[in-house]
Amino acid sequence: MLDFKTFTNISTNKKNHQILEDLWVAIVSRETSIAGRKEVLSGKAKFGILGDGKEIAQIAMSKAFKNGDFRAGYYRDQTFMFHKGLASLNDFFAQLYADAKRDPFSKGRQMNNHFATALIDDDGLWKNHTEQYNITSDISSTGGQMGRAVGLALASKKYREVKDIKNSANFSNNGNEVCFCTIGDASTSEGAFWEAINASAVMEIPLAVIVWDDGYGISVPKELQTVKRNISKALSGFQKDDNSNGIVIYETKAGDYPHLIKTFEEAIEKSRKEYIPVLIHVDEVTQPLGHSTSGSHERYKSKERLEWEKKMDPIELFINWILKNKYTDSETIDQIRVKAKEYVNLKKKESWSDFTKDIKNEISELLNIYKLILKDFNGDKGVLDLQKELTQMINPTFSDVVQNARKLKFHLVSRKSNSISLLDKFINKNFQMAEEKYHTDL
Repeated sequence: MLDFKTFTNISTNKKNHQILEDLWVAIVSRETSIAGRKEVLSGKAKFGILGDGKEIAQIAMSKAFKNGDFRAGYYRDQTFMFHKGLASLNDFFAQLYADAKRDPFSKGRQMNNHFATALIDDDGLWKNHTEQYNITSDISSTGGQMGRAVGLALASKKYREVKDIKNSANFSNNGNEVCFCTIGDASTSEGAFWEAINASAVMEIPLAVIVWDDGYGISVPKELQTVKRNISKALSGFQKDDNSNGIVIYETKAGDYPHLIKTFEEAIEKSRKEYIPVLIHVDEVTQPLGHSTSGSHERYKSKERLEWEKKMDPIELFINWILKNKYTDSETIDQIRVKAKEYVNLKKKESWSDFTKDIKNEISELLNIYKLILKDFNGDKGVLDLQKELTQMINPTFSDVVQNARKLKFHLVSRKSNSISLLDKFINKNFQMAEEKYHTDL
């Protein structure tokens, strides 16, 4: 979990401390979303898809997730990862910047908020999956996680049913794992979702499907894509009763901290013990920053809807509950807000510095080559123009630097000198680095 102790020791009461620690993670996650959006809009990152508005629900989910469990999700679950201690802010920003060296999840190959944990060690041997939290690689084409989730949950059932599977101790604790599958409300309209729900009910497997319902599929409101405007009601025919198989449907709200914790605890325990698939419908999720960095939700949401989302912000509802129940005071809340912003900005700057340091080293090396080439070819205008292009780049990436070097090579294609040989070595070195960054561990 994001380190709470580093900035304050607010309460010695265990319950109070846990509640405030959860608030700290939620606010840090929100500030991370805000900072991530700004990094994209300022040109430091290419695209951002974030988890704002889902913070409190994901903390409740994290509390119910145990060693050995699996998660098959999509690109909104950053707070869960922070709360579970599976991602740091440096990890988050490294992936946002596509830092192949420091992104621990996909080595800069996937969009941000696409998480994964290793199932094998550095020697290629299986790790003990029962002693860790297992995150299968997140998927951009949301809905695609449903089939994988069914397979993972079915595997748990097989480990429970078949007693003589060799070397099973590293993979299952007698089938007591639950697969958590997260999905947005819009994607519940996809066929893969309905097939997975039906299959899980028929096979009676430990699958927990969590629907983050923010009422929109990008700009499309749910009344235009979900029958009855409510996925729980739409699925009512799947509801398990005493005389048949089916799924158990739970409904809760994104800003109700105690009810969220109670709901996740009950639902996951039922699925784990009884091998019944469950669906947890988390309604009244908001999107304070909109769908993604590609545009503003102010273009398609009414003024009334935007005001409602501000009023129903889950973090603010959580804070109101904390103050009402006197777990802390407003001054402490303000302190947490300030420290969270400072903490996020610090980690963001660290991550950007680490990422750009390597690029700056390559630029410096290439500029030295430019000096030698200009000396060899008497201040060639084409070379000077390309040198100027390199020095005026704003937030360049490795590919920008290599592209500039290749332009220089093409400009000098018919000429020869020792300095051009250095340019060739520079280009070849960077191609080899790219090979290692993007063509390994596939």
